[in-house]
Amino acid sequence: MTSGQITIIGAGIVGVASALWLQRSGFSVTLIDRGAVGEGASFGNAGNISPGAVVPYTIPGVIRQAPGWLLDPEGPLVVRAGYFPKVAPWLIKLARHSSTEEALKTSRAMRVLHAGTFEAYDALTRGTPAEGLIERCGQLYVSERPHGAQGSLLTQFMREAAGVKTVVLSKDEIRQVEPTLAPIFASGMLLPDNGRVRNPHQLVRLLAEEAQRHGAVIVRGMVTGFERDAGRVRAVMVDGQPRPVERVLVAAGATSGQLARMLDAPVPIEPERGYHITISEPESMPRIPVTNVDAKFAVAPMNMGLRLAGTVEYAGFDAPPNWKRTALLEKQARRMFPTLSMASVTRWAGDRPTLPDGLPVLGRAPGYGNAYFAFGNSHFGMTAGPVMGKTIAEIIRGEAPSIDIGGFSPTRFC
Repeated sequence: MTSGQITIIGAGIVGVASALWLQRSGFSVTLIDRGAVGEGASFGNAGNISPGAVVPYTIPGVIRQAPGWLLDPEGPLVVRAGYFPKVAPWLIKLARHSSTEEALKTSRAMRVLHAGTFEAYDALTRGTPAEGLIERCGQLYVSERPHGAQGSLLTQFMREAAGVKTVVLSKDEIRQVEPTLAPIFASGMLLPDNGRVRNPHQLVRLLAEEAQRHGAVIVRGMVTGFERDAGRVRAVMVDGQPRPVERVLVAAGATSGQLARMLDAPVPIEPERGYHITISEPESMPRIPVTNVDAKFAVAPMNMGLRLAGTVEYAGFDAPPNWKRTALLEKQARRMFPTLSMASVTRWAGDRPTLPDGLPVLGRAPGYGNAYFAFGNSHFGMTAGPVMGKTIAEIIRGEAPSIDIGGFSPTRFC
């Protein structure tokens, strides 16, 4: 079994999970992040853990709806004024991956990556303070349209083909499952095998502390480049200073595309901005996570309050947040849960690492013998994170990966 030293760029769920898996086979680990542990997308997500997530966000019906969303100021999708010319080539790539054939291919790869998430979390958290943060509680999808919660026939086929268990609910049955919801939803669907993280940021921090207890070094700094020679990365430049490396793993979320380009790998990541609000004293709290299928956002009960997370905005890294997007979430929250108290609300904006086909990159960096990629989970980081970490650890150790990684090749866009 191969061991040695590994430098991991990125201390989100993928980077921290990778660190723990590699430590178990004797690797010495250094984690580098420009911010504090878990403060990127791993901080701001809805906390859903979804082995049943097998439906890509880009399927034919969604692409047909997109123009209408763009014209609706309260729609779930927006492109910031002036950014469209820059993002248009990427959106064209995305549209090309939205055919039925491509969507089915992506769905199969999603099932491979997501199916073992609870088992991987159990292996990582067992006997640690993080163990109690994972819950298999089910997730509820709701829609104001009859049969809307189940999605299109293609969506239903994808779930059936993957063996995902679903329970279709009537209007009355929705209220029995979740009585805090307003009586406005005409259709519902329960995914009983899905679940949640009670606090995503706390989970990542606790896992990082576990890695530190086993000798991991955490460095806060900006990676600005690499020193390379003869097909190997010799050093990582942190705040302009070289840090020698034996092996390096890029797992830096939305900034991973920039780092990959420094290694001559044109991975087309787009920083897809999402927003959340967290209500610390909501008074009315759903029992399980609820996804509003019509408005495309998730409602997540957490140990620090009630979180509403969603919306998609293309604006680039440097654009300031558009806090009107969080006002939209507040409006939708009141419509879904009429008894909510909104007296104490915090807001957040962050960038999801999204590739045109909706799948991450996982494997050896092309052209290098000691550099690896594990990034690009878009909306599914908390679900895919522990399996990504386990799989990339197997690859780094020189072992055959325990899942089929054919759909996640770093060279598939070349």
